[in-house]
Amino acid sequence: MPVATATAYVSPETIQQARTIAWTTVLGAITAEALAERDQLSVAAAREQLDELVGLELLERHSVLVDHPDLYTATIAGRRLARKHANAGSYTYPEGLRTARVTIKDARHTIACASVAAALERRYADYRVIGERELHRDERKAGRRLASVDIHRHGERRSHFPDIVVWPPGTLDDPDTPASPTSASAPSALPVAVEVELTLKSKQELVAILRAWADCRYIEAALYYAETLKLEERLLDVIEELGAEDVIVVNSLSEVVKELAGFELGDHLGC
Repeated sequence: MPVATATAYVSPETIQQARTIAWTTVLGAITAEALAERDQLSVAAAREQLDELVGLELLERHSVLVDHPDLYTATIAGRRLARKHANAGSYTYPEGLRTARVTIKDARHTIACASVAAALERRYADYRVIGERELHRDERKAGRRLASVDIHRHGERRSHFPDIVVWPPGTLDDPDTPASPTSASAPSALPVAVEVELTLKSKQELVAILRAWADCRYIEAALYYAETLKLEERLLDVIEELGAEDVIVVNSLSEVVKELAGFELGDHLGC
């Protein structure tokens, strides 16, 4: 008579740890502020959870910028734990992503993107919110562009990827649907490309990027979150010149991120 195989018990604490590590792997790096937003915790409680995972050698903490939040990345052991408990935790482990590197150059942008992604996940709970890392992977798998664009400037062409992509529920690239990104069928709804703008680009660079978003036919819209009033005004000026107001929307970063050390989060244009 066949003997049934018992399913090993996994504690809720372990599942929660594994889910946090999986999310860290998705974005590459997260902050306590981002985790607090995503899981509706205090920042102190989120930081305590993350530091506990650091103590268990499942996450690594990076104190990169003075007066800015620390960044946390998944270790090999942490990724192994997250992969192991994906079924028990009812989350999707992000296969095919390389271990993230934290650099001084990109740290500030990474910190902001983590908070924006967390806020969008809470705001659009039925949607799939992915970062640039997953988009690179999904486009490699699909063999085509899903939410990135070609930028044409000075006679050269290069790829440009948004910081975050928001996929409506039930679309082709929702991992909870049976459809595969390599399927030839078209999605029922289009994604929104999200850009987190912290630095003042040249007007020529901005025109090239915004024109590409305005001409893109496989996104619903491009949504910008600008840290400062100067950035917001520069974006709006170029968008108006291009006549792209129906496709590209600009908001203040403070519209989605309410508090983040080291960032200018005052009300700008009331968008």
